[in-house]
Amino acid sequence: VSTQSTGDHYATRGLYMLPLTVVEKIVQTLMCILLGPPKQWGVYPVTSILRSQPTVSHTLYHHIQHGNIDIKPDISSLGPGKKVTFSDGSFAWYEAVILATGYTFGFPFLTKSDQEHLFTGVNELNLFKNVFSPKYGHSLSFIGFVEPSSGGLVTMSEMQARWAAELIMGTCLLPTPTQMQNSINQDRCWERNWYYNSKRLTMQKIPILYNDELAALIGCKPNIRKHPTLAWNLLLSVSAFHWRLDGPDAWSGAEEMVKRIKPPPFYHYSALFFITLILFAVLGILKLFLMQLF
Repeated sequence: VSTQSTGDHYATRGLYMLPLTVVEKIVQTLMCILLGPPKQWGVYPVTSILRSQPTVSHTLYHHIQHGNIDIKPDISSLGPGKKVTFSDGSFAWYEAVILATGYTFGFPFLTKSDQEHLFTGVNELNLFKNVFSPKYGHSLSFIGFVEPSSGGLVTMSEMQARWAAELIMGTCLLPTPTQMQNSINQDRCWERNWYYNSKRLTMQKIPILYNDELAALIGCKPNIRKHPTLAWNLLLSVSAFHWRLDGPDAWSGAEEMVKRIKPPPFYHYSALFFITLILFAVLGILKLFLMQLF
C-alpha cells in the first residue's frame, strides 16, 4: 500500500476550517510571495486562484525566464500555411497548434428522455452529490463524474463507489427525490457563485470536504475525538487512509499509515506558531484580569 497522500497535501481539514474567502487570500498571497505576481511573467489569470483549477508546475516560471516558453495573447487567426497571428498583431510560424479546450461528455446508450432528465446544461448533470439521479435512486450510479478543485480524483471516486455499495447492501438510505433535488439546486447555486463561469467547471468539488461529506453518509468520516493522538495529522495532512479508520471496510493498519503521512513542514510550523501566539494572548488577557482583581 502506498504511503503517499493521494490528495492535495495542502488542501486539509485545518485549512478549510477557515472561510473560503480567507483561504483564497492566504493561498494567493503565499503564491505571490513565493513565485511573484503572475503578471510579472506575462500571465494574466481571468480569476483568482481557488475559483478554477490551478496550473500546478514547479518549472513553468523557470522555462519562461529562460526563454523556453513564450507567453502569447489570444489567437486572432490561423494561416496562411503555418502562420499564427495573435490579438496584439504579432505573428509567428508554428508546427502545431494544440487546442486545450477540454471535452463534453454524454450517455448515448441511455434513452433521449433519460438524457434530458440527467443534463441541465452543457456538462451539467442533475445528480445528487454527483452520483445519483432523483429519478432513479441508487439503481443507477455515476461514479467518477466529479472534478477535484485540487489533488486527484481517485479518493473521490473511491468514496462514491463505497457509498453506492452501502446503498445496494441496504446499510444506508438516500433522501427522498424532493430532498435530493433541493440539495442539487443548493449545491449548483453555490458552485455558480464561487467558481469561474466555464463549461469545464461544472462538477468542481473540494476533495477533502466532498469525501468527508460522503463518508458521513456511510459512517466512515474520521472522528478526531475518537482518535485524539491522530488529531494533528487528521487536521493538517491528507490521505485516503483517513476514511479507513472507522465504519464499514475499516482497516486495522489505517492508524499507522495516518501517522506515517506527516503534515507538510510549512503547515506544521505555521500551526505551532499560531498556537504559541494564541497561548501568549490568553496568558496576557489572564494577567490583565488578575491585575484588575488584586
